[in-house]
Amino acid sequence: MRLGAWRRNDVIVPPFACVSLVECRERVELTPLYWYREFVAYGKFDATAVGPALKSPLRPSFDALMASKSVWVVTAWRRFEDGREEDLRTHCLGAGSTEADAKKTLSDELRFLSGSREDSEGLLGCFAATDEDRAYVETRFPSVIRPPESGSIDEQDRYQSLLRVMAGLQPKTVELIYKADTAPDTRSREAFEKRAVEIFFAELAHFWTDDLVKRWLQSNPMGIEGVRLFGRVLDRPKLKLDAIDYELALNWLKRKYNLLTAAELSHAVYKATGKRIKPTALKKRRERMGLTTKRPPGPRPRSEG
Repeated sequence: MRLGAWRRNDVIVPPFACVSLVECRERVELTPLYWYREFVAYGKFDATAVGPALKSPLRPSFDALMASKSVWVVTAWRRFEDGREEDLRTHCLGAGSTEADAKKTLSDELRFLSGSREDSEGLLGCFAATDEDRAYVETRFPSVIRPPESGSIDEQDRYQSLLRVMAGLQPKTVELIYKADTAPDTRSREAFEKRAVEIFFAELAHFWTDDLVKRWLQSNPMGIEGVRLFGRVLDRPKLKLDAIDYELALNWLKRKYNLLTAAELSHAVYKATGKRIKPTALKKRRERMGLTTKRPPGPRPRSEG
């Protein structure tokens, strides 16, 4: 679960604007989203001011070697809605570098920041990407699933079924998302979205550490409703998503479950989740979720075998 922007080993929890349904590589989750802008700049600095960290064993040698020398530095950073800033990358060019070298590095950084999600995912395939690298792409380019305004009934069914599944873990958050989706104006929608951030945090009380709770509340303070809900959640057993419902909603279209017979769907769900469920029971479950099959009743004709 993504909580904010990562810097080294510390998590930054900025103020969040809303909670949205977000599709990651192999899962869908409710995720709070924040507003930010990215900046890039370059300049010339005293080398000893931008070298290795003060406690680094390389620091004494670096200071002796680079004394009284200047280097060009290109840095990229992120500014959140509340004015707080987070360093993204800093490039310290060599002692013999020129302003032209700095401008080229600046141009490369700007090209990277202005690229698309597809561009960033393509870069991940060029090196041994870590989970943190992939999480950075997902955080920077969240695949938000919004209610379809028109068009495919399948996509509308999928959106509604995903929210129904997530309601098993975060019912009040989902209720507020429904209200935001149907709000009559922007102001009302934003009010529901801000409340959803507070309730999202409270409904996942079991998942946070003490340190993360403190950091969250510094940027996203809770009102009385949120505090009360937080306490009630802690007093109850931890909720879990239903694995079968989640698999159906997540992959109904992606794995073409809507084209399978009842028996085939039962086998596919068992293969994906390790849980057996009879075709008749599965039919009732997906109908309750609002998922419409494209397969006619009865066994698959031999001509399709």
